[in-house]
Amino acid sequence: MLTTAFSKIFIVLDYEANKDFISKFLCINRATPKLQCNGKCYLVKKMKKADQDGSSSAKDQKEKQVITLFYQPLASPGAIPRIPQTISYAVSPEDRPVGVPLSIFHPPKPTV
Repeated sequence: MLTTAFSKIFIVLDYEANKDFISKFLCINRATPKLQCNGKCYLVKKMKKADQDGSSSAKDQKEKQVITLFYQPLASPGAIPRIPQTISYAVSPEDRPVGVPLSIFHPPKPTV
């Protein structure tokens, strides 16, 4: 997608970098120097080709769009094995787990 957006810029940069070579060897009007084309005909030809390629690739991209109408997971949730999680506590010398309170907290009862 980016190449189609920047293709014209690359074509112009290539033309500017190789202007002498294009005007001497690739120019359609090199036999008639009075026109002073200097390879601009080659540049126009390349630009038209890039336009045609860009429009055809945009049409191809529109045709290749896939719409997902439904979703089916690859594996059912029951098929995935679950690893049992074990919780281990360190045991204190009093034979009770560390960090476990001795009694359960009960909030105070309201008096009426």
